[in-house]
Amino acid sequence: MTRFSKRLAASTALACGLAGLVGAGTAQADTTLTYAGASGTYDVAITPEAIRIDGEGREWQLYRADDPAILSVEPGQSRYTRLDRTSAARIRSQMDQMRARMEQRLSQLPEGKRTAARVAMADEIPGMGGTGRVGLEATGARDTVNGVPCKIYQVIRNGEAADTMCVASAGSLGLSGTSYETVQSMFTLLQEMLEGTGLEGIGLPYQNLDGMPIRFIDSVSGEQRTLSSISHKTLPDSRFDVPSTYVEEQPQRPTAG
Repeated sequence: MTRFSKRLAASTALACGLAGLVGAGTAQADTTLTYAGASGTYDVAITPEAIRIDGEGREWQLYRADDPAILSVEPGQSRYTRLDRTSAARIRSQMDQMRARMEQRLSQLPEGKRTAARVAMADEIPGMGGTGRVGLEATGARDTVNGVPCKIYQVIRNGEAADTMCVASAGSLGLSGTSYETVQSMFTLLQEMLEGTGLEGIGLPYQNLDGMPIRFIDSVSGEQRTLSSISHKTLPDSRFDVPSTYVEEQPQRPTAG
């Protein structure tokens, strides 16, 4: 998988807790949500203008409403990568060409070997194994996580039960309407950039949620990531700035064979 694919996948995975916000409730201008799990903690800082996601390690990601792009920032290297619609379209075209070359190679194999070869290629080349389908089913069950009520949903991937989420309303978390619009615009961008990459199935069915997950159970690893704290302290603008001394890197071109 290319660096572009990995970072786009990471952006989607880290941001899964922000899906489909609705309702304002007692809204606050700034919100920081902290999630904890066996693999560590990550913070999601949300303002009406921007979103910053800090996971394990020093790297972090940034989205600004006035400049639609996902910036993956590497402080240790004093650099960042910018993924926007233009760069995504360019790399999508390159990946289409790469998949076409691989399909040509597959066509030259005996029929009995094509399936195994395609499975092997799918591990390295997104889309060679087909595009995943993602859906959502309400279980009707309810729970409370750290005092916040939520509804339990089952994620369905390719027709099979997968991850489980407990979804809270945005109002119960104190998120503002303008923060909601910023989150929605970020996910619109992410979904557009995922289209045609072969990674469409890794995300959550954002448009089907009536709130946002505050507990997420991974169906593969079994890890449970849970909202551990909510803060509405004012966040400084500097937290959403990339230092001017950092160097922008171009997204890595896909390569195969």
